Parts: sequence; C-alpha cells; structure tokens
Amino acid sequence: MAFCHNFVPLDISPRQRLDDVVRTVSGLPFGRTDCALPMLWATATSTPVDAFVIYTDSETWCGAVHPHQALETYRQAMSIDAKLIVVGMTATEFTIASPDDAGMLDVVGFDTAAPNVITDFVRGEVQE
Repeated sequence: MAFCHNFVPLDISPRQRLDDVVRTVSGLPFGRTDCALPMLWATATSTPVDAFVIYTDSETWCGAVHPHQALETYRQAMSIDAKLIVVGMTATEFTIASPDDAGMLDVVGFDTAAPNVITDFVRGEVQE
C-alpha cells in the first residue's frame, strides 16, 4: 500500500527486480502521509495485521484521527494486539508513537541496524 493523498494499493511483488520496483514507486503521485490510514483501512476491510510498518520521508500529517487512536480502534475491532512502527527515513524530529503504548515504535533515520530493530520489536524481543 502507498500514500498518494489516500491509501492505495502498490502494484509490486516479491519477484520484481529492484529497478522495476523503483520505477513503479517513482511514478506515484505522492501526497501527505496520514499515518492513521493503514489502521483505518485495515479496520474498514477487516484485514488481519500483526504489525503496521510505515516508511515515510518524515513529512507526517494527522487527519481527523491520531494514529494511536486508529491503532487502538483496530485492536478492539479485530481482537489483535497489533503493533505500529513508523520509520522516518530522514533524521528529522517527529513523533507518532504514544509513550504510554509499548506496542508502538518511532524509528528516526535509517541505517543497517534498523531492519533488525524493527524485526525484534515485532517479535516482542525489544523491551522498554
């Protein structure tokens, strides 16, 4: 899925070459990043999700629902203790995660350690 002023399907597959994926993604009319949209979409479509991972250029925007509220609504509706990880690909200041929710994580900047941190967090191996 991708942010293009709305939350839209991203037509890529694991079998595609990286250059083709880059070409596909580069052609998207990117827009604001409302980090609540993945949880709102999953709730509306009853899609089971263990973890929402959002990659953004750090230009996040909140719509009518804050992401932590959308995540809580999703958890209640689906009876899944889903997690939320928001990865700001540039090291600028932002915060999405609620400090009171151990199931949310903000990652600011991205290096070779980030995928392992995200994986460990989703598995429940990262503690406060």
